[in-house]
Amino acid sequence: MNQKLLLSVAIFFTVFLLWDKWQITQTVDANGNVVHKSEITSDAPAQNIDIPTINTQGLEIDVSIPSVAQKGGFTTVTTDFLTVEISHKGGTIQNAFLNTYPVELEGDEKFQLLNDETGALFQAQSGLASRDDALPTHLSDFSSVNTNYQLSADELVVPLVWQGKDGIKVIKNFHFKRGSYVVGVDYQILNNSNQSLPVKPYVRLSRNAIDQSNMMMPTFTGGLIYDKKNNTIQKNDFEDWSDFDKQNSIGGWMAMAQQYFMTAWIPNQDEQQNFSASTTSGVYKLTNANQQTNIAAGSSVTLSTNQLYIGPKEYGKIEKVATGLHYTLDYGWLDILADPLSWLIHKINDVVGSWGWSIILITMLIKLVFYPLSEKSYRSMAKMRKLSPRLAQLKEAYGDDRQKMGQKTMELYRKEKINPASGCLPILVQIPVFIAFYWMLLDTVELRQTAFWWMSDLSVMDPYYILPVIMGVSMFIQQKLNPSPPDPMQAKIMMTLPFVFTIMFLWFPSGLVLYWVFNNILSITQQWTINKRING
Repeated sequence: MNQKLLLSVAIFFTVFLLWDKWQITQTVDANGNVVHKSEITSDAPAQNIDIPTINTQGLEIDVSIPSVAQKGGFTTVTTDFLTVEISHKGGTIQNAFLNTYPVELEGDEKFQLLNDETGALFQAQSGLASRDDALPTHLSDFSSVNTNYQLSADELVVPLVWQGKDGIKVIKNFHFKRGSYVVGVDYQILNNSNQSLPVKPYVRLSRNAIDQSNMMMPTFTGGLIYDKKNNTIQKNDFEDWSDFDKQNSIGGWMAMAQQYFMTAWIPNQDEQQNFSASTTSGVYKLTNANQQTNIAAGSSVTLSTNQLYIGPKEYGKIEKVATGLHYTLDYGWLDILADPLSWLIHKINDVVGSWGWSIILITMLIKLVFYPLSEKSYRSMAKMRKLSPRLAQLKEAYGDDRQKMGQKTMELYRKEKINPASGCLPILVQIPVFIAFYWMLLDTVELRQTAFWWMSDLSVMDPYYILPVIMGVSMFIQQKLNPSPPDPMQAKIMMTLPFVFTIMFLWFPSGLVLYWVFNNILSITQQWTINKRING
């Protein structure tokens, strides 16, 4: 029974990986034809109503302009955590590098999250919706006193200036802090005209679709909109972009996430916000319009700050930036199991200070939780192993009569008080735990480029294939401790499983293989002990 179950588990897990990859990379059009992600296009025109509307005297005024600014001058800001380029065209953050996350271990090139390259576009835009272009949008021309700023104190303010007609002046301030991935953006508006100005600040994330996934690492890349009042999340990848609903909320946020990293606009959490999603010519957009206000003639105001987070999805830390940001962590459909596992492994790491040892210790804790079930399973298998000679005799005597053979086998089980199915439950229970652990490790940025023993990075495959080979050997030893299947064909298939799993695990993140190896070692120890106790 256990051999059949293990074979079923292997088939299930392989199908799970293939199905998950298929779900991520394919969708269907209105005619039922399969459309690959790279082929998805938008029916929207090159220009659209791209600026949030304002309301004045009952009239809504729209401004139609292109979505993305053309390249031009920019100002570079460098802090301890970030290096960003702020375009003078609209004050768009067009490029952003994470200074503490190199592309390659010990390399000089820093990981780039925001990008102005064609085909890899990802920008954070912001502007002011107003009447008759009285105030700057995300495509208006700003000027900057300096083109390079360096954070030397705890805080830095970088101003961009826009001069309009009738004496209207806008200073767009970018706020940076030491030890922070957050950029604050606000506006100082001086209205020297002779009439009031209705204004609605807005922010936007714009990017081209990307696909980071492969069969072994099906990670989420897409957008999220969070409703703070109802604590609900809309989460769609690029092919499902049209599934986003417009959302009016007090507070909340919107984000675009990928494996390990994300960018999120976080507005004033006490004001009315209006979130929406759209797509234009292959550019996927999330837009939030802040609360509208009026600036009286001859007055000046400073509008509420919109915060922009550009950084890693660090468990526990991102929730301190804004409520609900933990939803950007993608744990798949077993979040109910993966989230507690993530909490636990982070707590363990806080104590031991090693992610490798944290994986080993959490493996031991999971094994301890399942110990009573595992013991029952291994006792059943040990008794089955003890009965192997008698089962062989039954097969020799009744091999040609399958019905008689089955009847005599069940009589033997009843006589010896053995339930072959009792070994199934522990394996079935642990399948969702393993998958949840798999998903959790895939999106744990702290494992990225973290060394352990000979492995320089627990988030990628073992460069020397040592762990997968050990895992295969441990599976082979486990099989030898189990009773041999009575069916020769089934026995041959079982003997191939260690080899199949070894090949499959060659490309798994080494942190996950580490979990599997130590789980096998603990299982072997427990099973060997029980076998010796029962069989002598």
